[in-house]
Parts: sequence; C-alpha cells; structure tokens
Amino acid sequence: MQSLRNRLSRSNVLNTPMFRYIARHALPLLVMVLVGTGAIGGSLLGIRTFAQGPCHAGDQTYYVRWGDTLSGIAYRYQSSVTTLARYNQIANPNLIFPAERICIPGSNTTGFSGSAPVNLPPQNYYVTLARQDAANVGISPNIFVRQINEESGFQPYVVSSAGAIGIAQFEPATAASLGVDPYNPAQSLWGAARLMSSYVNQYGGYAQALAAYNAGPGAVNYALNGCGSAWMQCIPNETRNYIAVILGI
Repeated sequence: MQSLRNRLSRSNVLNTPMFRYIARHALPLLVMVLVGTGAIGGSLLGIRTFAQGPCHAGDQTYYVRWGDTLSGIAYRYQSSVTTLARYNQIANPNLIFPAERICIPGSNTTGFSGSAPVNLPPQNYYVTLARQDAANVGISPNIFVRQINEESGFQPYVVSSAGAIGIAQFEPATAASLGVDPYNPAQSLWGAARLMSSYVNQYGGYAQALAAYNAGPGAVNYALNGCGSAWMQCIPNETRNYIAVILGI
C-alpha cells in the first residue's frame, strides 16, 4: 500500500505544469551547453576551436578549466597568445572552452618555432596606434609592437589568470598609477609606451626596460645589484624568455 502511494505521488509530480515546463526546456538547454562547450564536435556555431588530433611528441598538453583564458595559459607556459592560437588553429583566441585540449609547442617541435615572427596585419588599428605612441615617446615602434603582441596578441579586453588586464596587460595598481583605464586599449597603449620610455631612460637599454615591465623595476634593481653584468641570470626564467622573444636574442 505504501509502495502504491509512493508511485501515485511520483506520478502526480510528473504531471504538474512545472515539471512539464522543465522537461520541455531541459533537453534543448542541455544540447546547447554540450555544443557550446565543445563537448559535441569541438565547435561553436561552426567555428572550430579544438586542436585536431593528439599533440605532437615533445609538446605539453593542457586541458582548459573554468575561468581560464588563452593569455593566462600562454603566461603559465612562457608562450604568447598568438603562438598558442596559431599552433592550435584557434580561429578566435577569446573562444576557448572547459575541457578543451591546448597543445603547448615544445622546443623541438618540427616545423614550428614558438618565437617565430608573427605577421600582424598592417591595417590593424591597434598596431598602428602602438607604432604612433612608441614614436611619440621616442622608443622603437618595432620593439613596442612585438612587446604588446607578446603581452596580449593585441586583444584589447583580455584578462589573464593573474589578473593583468587589457591590451597592455596592466595590473590594476599599475594602471591606476599611470592614470589609465586598462580596459581602454587606446589609453593602455599610450600608458604602456610612456612606461616603457621611462624604463628605457632609467636603465639605458631595452633588455632591462622590458625586464622592468615584465617583472617590475624592483626585480631588475635586485638583479643588477646582485649580479652586475650577468644580471639576466638573476631574473626569473619567464622574464628572460619574454626578453628573448621580443628582442630575438
């Protein structure tokens, strides 16, 4: 008798308008979630986002987690947004999904160099703006463009897993000290150019200026005081890689 009452109770619940409404909408919603996250087909609205096939021998493999950005993954593996996007054939670097596999190219990967020059479209508004800002403050436009490309791939609104914001990847405190809105790409480029100019004037060269931008002037001063002419041996590996990629050394 108790079992019959339980079955009748469940039957009444299944026939309520609320349950029918949920059942009618749950399946389409589930399909949208599976497709949108790439669980079905690895694509969103026809845009292929997942790397095809296994990663090459010597590569590292990373599976995207909730909250990850491609710039954050690039930062973690001492790479760049453009390098990872090109290597994984990601059409839109702002579209990566949980459980997506990202291949991190190894140093011996055949036919690909993580530090290979990137051909940025000359019509790109932000590239042109970066060149103008660099020229206006007296630093090398070519180096500054490569620097911003390494920072963000010229994505104006990207936020790294470490909290760096925008096209110039400013920490909020740094942006505030420069009086710029890090989500405003024009302001950020101008602020980054002025900051780099001040570092070039302070240290007398681009390698140390780039190190100060990446690791902070405190780290550079510590390295100079502790290691002298071998200062690059006393900065983080990530910063050494950053300088090498931008300056091609």
